[in-house]
Amino acid sequence: MSKFGSLALVCADNPGAFLGTEEARVEGELDAADLAQVNRALVDLGYLVVPGELLERDYDRPSRLPPHVQRPSWWHRFFGIF
Repeated sequence: MSKFGSLALVCADNPGAFLGTEEARVEGELDAADLAQVNRALVDLGYLVVPGELLERDYDRPSRLPPHVQRPSWWHRFFGIF
């Protein structure tokens, strides 16, 4: 769940373990029916499900990210850092 608004990300493992849900599905780590069910539940709760592939794109707007974040991404912007 995002720290801003009603955004959600579904991961097969932990964020970043796969390049996206499609890669996890192809590798047998994420069942398509399970993914559809989770996505439907999130949408029913009012969340917008964002693909992990989009969150890895560069974020080039002003931010207050810590200095050790050298390449800010949309993940950093909406979900934070570990």
